[in-house]
Amino acid sequence: MGEKNIKKTPQEILRLINNIPFFSSFNLVERQEFSALNNQVVEYSDKSTIVEEGQTDMAVFILLKGEAIVTRNDLPKVMINTLTLGALFGEVSFLTKTPRSTNIFAKSKAKVLKLDPEMFTKLKPETRDKLKDEFIAVLVSRMSEMNTALVRLKVEMEAISHVAMDYQDEFDRILKSGKTMKEVFGGIHDTIDGLIR
Repeated sequence: MGEKNIKKTPQEILRLINNIPFFSSFNLVERQEFSALNNQVVEYSDKSTIVEEGQTDMAVFILLKGEAIVTRNDLPKVMINTLTLGALFGEVSFLTKTPRSTNIFAKSKAKVLKLDPEMFTKLKPETRDKLKDEFIAVLVSRMSEMNTALVRLKVEMEAISHVAMDYQDEFDRILKSGKTMKEVFGGIHDTIDGLIR
């Protein structure tokens, strides 16, 4: 399948966690709590599947090395996003207990820290609550980014609509003039030639 589990000691996991921005709000004792869990570092080969849409595995992943691509089955040729070092993914399914809504593929060779749901039950309640708060903060940040992108898209669509209406008026004038399309495009060609000379 293109994935390989890499055995890491709690000390090695702690060193990894210390370099991941997601864990920056956790103190040393909390990070040591995470590193003591049976964490899995998993390596994925180029273009192999990390998460599959519809999958019911509820693990959360943090990208340690490489990049990953996000897609959906209903838009197979559209790359929704590219995840980079430190990116968190899988938290929506973890929080809502619902199947995966996207596919995540290793763009090239990638390494992730995989946090199994059973591991979370071994955390102290305060650490678990803090972790869920961090997941929610990530989701709120993503929603804010999506809202900003939607506003920009709306502005661009309105601008395109206005330009299309301007061209529609021009096209209507051409049709009313009785000219053929050949005459219209011939005139445009002559105008361009005149400008070039």
